[in-house]
Amino acid sequence: MKKYTALLLGMSVLVANDKVILDKASVSGESINEIAWELLEYQSKMPTKSVSLIGEKQLLQSSSGSGGIQSILENVPGITYARTSGLGGNINMRGQNTRNSRSIIAIDGVRVSGRSELEFDMIDPLALQSIEIIRGAASSMYGSNAMNGVINFKTRRYMGDVSAPFKMQAKIRGLEYTSVNNGFGGRAEVLGGGDGWDILVGLTGRNAKDFRTPSGVAKESKYRSLGTDFNVGYTKDDIRYYVSGKYHKLNNHEASGLFSRPGSSYGFTMSEDPLVESYLKIGIEAYDLRKAFADKLDWYSYWRRYNTDIYTRQPNGEDHHRKVYNNNYIGGRLNLDKKINTHLLSYGIDVWSSISPTPLKDITIHPNPKVTTTSRPTYQVAIAPYIKDDYYINDSWILSGSLRYDYYKMKIGKEKSTVEKNDKTGETTKFLDSHSSDTSGALTGSLGATYLMSDKFSLHTNISQNFKSQGTSGMFPNLGSSIKTIANLDLGPEYGQTYEIGGKFTDKNHYSSLVFYRTNYKDMIANKRIDATTQQLQNIGEAYVQGIELESTHRFLEHWNLRVVGAYTYGQDKTANKPLAYITPFSGSLSLGYDFIWGSLNWVQRAYLGKNRIDNTQEKKTKSYTMSDVKAVVNLGYFKKDLKDMEMIVGVENLLNTKGRNPATQENINFSRALTNPLLEPGINAFMKFAYKY
Repeated sequence: MKKYTALLLGMSVLVANDKVILDKASVSGESINEIAWELLEYQSKMPTKSVSLIGEKQLLQSSSGSGGIQSILENVPGITYARTSGLGGNINMRGQNTRNSRSIIAIDGVRVSGRSELEFDMIDPLALQSIEIIRGAASSMYGSNAMNGVINFKTRRYMGDVSAPFKMQAKIRGLEYTSVNNGFGGRAEVLGGGDGWDILVGLTGRNAKDFRTPSGVAKESKYRSLGTDFNVGYTKDDIRYYVSGKYHKLNNHEASGLFSRPGSSYGFTMSEDPLVESYLKIGIEAYDLRKAFADKLDWYSYWRRYNTDIYTRQPNGEDHHRKVYNNNYIGGRLNLDKKINTHLLSYGIDVWSSISPTPLKDITIHPNPKVTTTSRPTYQVAIAPYIKDDYYINDSWILSGSLRYDYYKMKIGKEKSTVEKNDKTGETTKFLDSHSSDTSGALTGSLGATYLMSDKFSLHTNISQNFKSQGTSGMFPNLGSSIKTIANLDLGPEYGQTYEIGGKFTDKNHYSSLVFYRTNYKDMIANKRIDATTQQLQNIGEAYVQGIELESTHRFLEHWNLRVVGAYTYGQDKTANKPLAYITPFSGSLSLGYDFIWGSLNWVQRAYLGKNRIDNTQEKKTKSYTMSDVKAVVNLGYFKKDLKDMEMIVGVENLLNTKGRNPATQENINFSRALTNPLLEPGINAFMKFAYKY
């Protein structure tokens, strides 16, 4: 049997069991570098998918002070950071902004709904063990809105020996300073276990002033956040019972945000002051059920709640306070894994619900105080059974298939909004009353194959059917923005098909992946400009996005490391025969590093191709640019044994103080170019970070 097939099969079985650790040296009697191993191990879970992994080592050694978790995600091909502030912003994944709900954010497998564009700001990289990224359609595994991919943030938990005597310790996970915004951040943990228990409690905080750009200070880009989280488990008879959760409070100012474009340069400002998240999850993980209906059982139930106070100011002195309160998301999943001969089967059921009984309130503070409600109470529920199978036919072929059916039910409350009351025609009220309850369903699926040409080469292909639910997004207007959004009562769901083919090369010192893809959209949902100050969500017709993604890591001459990441993306609105807006045509990076006995030195060159194919009703052309970063990692344990596994990372981002505007960053084309329209990237940033891997 081919060694590579054995590795994939072996690790897939281990993933299903999730209790055994494979010795790295057992791979053909050889070893590979840590980051490459983590990536290969993760890819074995989904052999026919394009997947990437940002592991613990990479997370600890990356600076996040000038861009949060979003800037770290740019290390993955096909992802660019659409910055709105020092901490705020979304990502573009295969040409589509996460605000458009075609990609899913998940935390420990639990999808984040409703406020996903703000969830990035609440995530501290130091609180993560790794980040798993599925690049490409995953609706058959995650349901609606996973058309372009899934980003799964895996949080930390105590991983020591729970059978040992009970013991707890307090440790500093990391501390960081960034000069571009005078930013400080850090995380402390109390963790340990024994006598069956595993416990981790963390405290994280970040604070930064307005950041500097090569053209001056980006006013209203400061932020402050503080949060705590916990993960407590008890294991007995191969069953782990656990409870986890978090509470996080964020005060974030948007220099050029969703409601403030063209930003502070023109007197438009916005702040989330505060955004508060509460989260609780309980679950059971059961192993060694080989005589039963599954080898592993995983069940969890969760509750997440957001409250947000949004303050906006316009140049004419008009001040608004928007209260987005009591948004609750409740759900759960039951997943079963079973190995049957050469089949690795996963099946189960997902339940998800959104409960928002408190209508959004827009309070005009100045000049004419008034209170306006722009929506009704809304309730949604989705129930979805699913099944997935990886079939290892022989030494050369692996087939994967999955099916999922999502049943949606939506209900609207009877309490009328102020907007309805002011509508003298009564048409809006009449429609909402007659459509107060609705149901829909969608069947999604995927079929893929992997061909193992040799121990080192493999090819994979995948075809999938996906969808995006329209939900209640088009039923209510958004009037608190500089660009107002009006309701569309006829908005329907969106469907898509993704076709993907790629190849991989892997040995002890090299890993390369090259992927070609195309996604065809039908009844695509997009904001369409009505006039200079008004837009509307509409089904614009047919569109497609296609591209090429490269991810490559190499180790040569014993001490040198080379990493290349790049993605070319092309999008077209077929119905209107024009480009899709805010597509980053090409982005990538080249990293060269040298390992010393005491640590390493690294040079990174980031590049962004200018945007020339544009939708001139929404965007303007941008220029190409490249930025240089340099970083040194010092292993403190080399100098003193008591400091084992501790590192000091120092470096400079944007070394040459290059002026750059990420092509994915949005702007208001009714205003001329300025520092915040679209927002410039931070200037030269010196950073220092202490990290402790334990």
